Amino acid sequence: MNSIRETFVNNLKHYRKQRGISQEKLSYAVEKSIAYINQIENKDTWPQPEMVDKIAAALGIPSSALFEEAGSPANMKARFESQFARTLEDELIARLEQTVRDVCKLV
Repeated sequence: MNSIRETFVNNLKHYRKQRGISQEKLSYAVEKSIAYINQIENKDTWPQPEMVDKIAAALGIPSSALFEEAGSPANMKARFESQFARTLEDELIARLEQTVRDVCKLV
């Protein structure tokens, strides 16, 4: 489970890159320096609520989207990998059990 800051930063980077917006373009849109955007993305500073709203508007998303842990790209990837691994594990166990049963029938 990510902290709120990690979730915010992951979502910020995801939406910014998804929309092809550089840190420079985002900084211009929110009237802040590139260094400020970089500090946010590196978790060195935390934006004020008004700045969160400006960032979201510049990205064309609701402010709440920046805080949605379920929608966080890192979480989506982790859930997918977890589910895929469980499915693969279940399939392997089922095949091994069947192979053991088949071998036991031969003995």
